[in-house]
Amino acid sequence: MNAAEPAPARSADTLLYPAGDPAGRAAGASAARPGGSGASWLFAGVVGVAAGAWWFWRRRGLGPAARRAGSLAIEETRPLGNRQFLVVASCDGRRFLLGVAPGGIQMLAPLDAKEPAHAPRVS
Repeated sequence: MNAAEPAPARSADTLLYPAGDPAGRAAGASAARPGGSGASWLFAGVVGVAAGAWWFWRRRGLGPAARRAGSLAIEETRPLGNRQFLVVASCDGRRFLLGVAPGGIQMLAPLDAKEPAHAPRVS
């Protein structure tokens, strides 16, 4: 091509590369892919796998909090009215009768081992 010849018409999306481009893009190699790179998809995949592993670990009870979860339990609750309750709670094999009110919680009595809820009274 010399100065006397007109330049060929090019569209707006045509990319021009220098003649000595080491990547060989001038020979027809494609430009960067639209829509992101593979590294961002890889990062999203790693984060997804890590979140799934964490959820599974917590759900299956493999953490330190899960080992302690069975030592404290509320066995029974009875409302008394005006936001007051009687609660039977157990901790490490021991049972307690608790009074719960908006102002606080008070232990009313320690209980024996598992008693029937409606035991017949012997007179």
